[in-house]
Amino acid sequence: MDESTPLLQHQPHHLSQKRLLVIFPALALIHFISFLDQTAISTSLPAIAASLDIGASISWVGASFLVTSTSIQLINGRLSDIFGRKASLVAAISIMGVANLLCGLSTTPVELFASRALAGFGAGAINALVQIAIADITTLEQRGYYFGIMGVAVALGNGLGPVIGGLLTQAVGWRWAFWFVCPLCVVAISYLVSVWPVSRPVSNGYQIWDKLKLVDWAGALASLFGIALLLIPISQGGSAQSWSSPATVVMLIAGGILLGVFLAIEFRFAKLPLLPARLFRYGRSTNILIFANILIGWIFWGNMFVLPLYLQNVRGLNPTQAGALMLPMVITHGLTSGLTGILISMIGRYKPVIVIGAACWVLAAIGKMHFHQTTPIWEIIVVGVFDGISVGCSLQPVLVGLFAGSDAQDRAVLTGLRNFLRDFGGATGTTISGAVLSNVLYRQLKSTFSPELIAKLASSAFALKDLDLSDEERSMISLAYTNGLRAIVTKAERRYIYF
Repeated sequence: MDESTPLLQHQPHHLSQKRLLVIFPALALIHFISFLDQTAISTSLPAIAASLDIGASISWVGASFLVTSTSIQLINGRLSDIFGRKASLVAAISIMGVANLLCGLSTTPVELFASRALAGFGAGAINALVQIAIADITTLEQRGYYFGIMGVAVALGNGLGPVIGGLLTQAVGWRWAFWFVCPLCVVAISYLVSVWPVSRPVSNGYQIWDKLKLVDWAGALASLFGIALLLIPISQGGSAQSWSSPATVVMLIAGGILLGVFLAIEFRFAKLPLLPARLFRYGRSTNILIFANILIGWIFWGNMFVLPLYLQNVRGLNPTQAGALMLPMVITHGLTSGLTGILISMIGRYKPVIVIGAACWVLAAIGKMHFHQTTPIWEIIVVGVFDGISVGCSLQPVLVGLFAGSDAQDRAVLTGLRNFLRDFGGATGTTISGAVLSNVLYRQLKSTFSPELIAKLASSAFALKDLDLSDEERSMISLAYTNGLRAIVTKAERRYIYF
C-alpha cells in the first residue's frame, strides 16, 4: 500500500471568497474553543491544587494534556487523510467536550490527570486539523492572510481563557473552568456540520476495517509511550524522586529506546508512515523551521505555566486579577497575528516576521528575569506586550513558511510534525519548569519547612492562607518562589539564544 491508494483523501478544493466567508468562521470558532480550553485553567491551578491536594505534581495538570496532545499529532494527519477532515474534526471536538465534563467531575489528582490527558487527544487533533483544513480550501497567496486571522482566534482563546477561568473559579468554583467548554463544543459541531462542503466520496466501497489497516499503529503506540516515559521522570526528578533512582533511570532509558524504535518504524518499515523521511529533505530552511517549533512550544507553554504562578503566588493577586494582567500579551498576540498575516501575503516573505518575533521573545525573557516581589505593574504589562508580539510572529508564520517550502501531498503530515514538535517542546518545558521550581523551593526552604509543606507550596499559594506563618516566613517563601521562576525563565532564554 502506498500513498497513491484511493483510500487516502488528499483534499485540496480551493473555495470562492463567498464560501470561505461562511466556512472560515466555523474553523475559527473551533480553534478559539480549543485554545480557550487549554488556557482557562491556568489561573485556576492554585485553587485546583489546594482542592485536590496535588502538591508538587501540579505541573502534570498541564503536562498530561500536552503529552497526549503531542502524541496525537503525527497520527492525526494520516487519520484525516483516510477518514476526511469533517469526520476527524467532529470526533476531536466531541472528545474534548466529554473530557472537560470528566475534568470537572474529578475528585482525585489521578482522575484529573487522566481526564486532561483525554482532553489533550481532542484539542491536539483540533489544532492540526484546523490548519490542514485551511490549507485545503485556500490558495498559497491567500494562506498568509487566513492564517493571520486564525491567529486572532488563537489570541482571543489564549486571552479570554485565563480571565474566564479566573472569574468562574472565584464565583462558582474551579470545576466550571472546565464545564463551560462543553456547550461551546456542541455549538461548534453543529455549525461545522451545517457549512462544511460535501467531499467527493473517494473511498466508496471500502469498509472501515480497510481504512483502519492503513494506520501505522505500531509507530503511533511507540511515540505515545516513548514520550510519556520521558516526560514522567522529568516532571518528578529531583523532587518526588531522585534523578538516580532506578525508576527514573529505567523510564528515561525506555522512553529513549521507544522513540528510537518509532523513528526506525517510520523511516524503514511503515508502509504509510506517520513521519515520512522525505519531510527532512526539503532543504535547510525548512528543517530550521521544523525544529524551531520545539523552542516555540517550550517558551509559549512555559509562559502559561510561569506567569499565573508569579502573579498569584508571588504578587498575591486573585485569579481574576492574574487573568486580567495576562490580557496585554494576548491582545498584542491577536493584533500581531492579523497584521503579520496580511504582511506576509503582501510581501511574499515570512523570514523577517519570524526574526522579529525571536528578538522580542529574548527581550521579554530578559524582562522576566528581573521580576521580583514588587515589580511595577507597567513593567509586567510591557513584558507581556513583547511576549504577545513574539507569539504573533511565530506560531502561524512558521507554518506558512513550512507550507511554502513543501509539496501539497505532505501538508497533513507536515502539519502533524510541526504540531508534534511544538507540543513536545511545550510538554518538556512544562514538566522541566515544574521540576526546576520544586527543586529551587526545596533547596531554599528545606532548613525551615518540612518537605510535605514545600510540596504544597510548589503548586499553590492557597496553602499559605491556612498556615500560621510569620511575616518573615512568608517573605522567605515569596523570595524562593521568585528565584525559582527566574531559574525557569533563564533556562528557556539560554536555549533560544543558543538556537
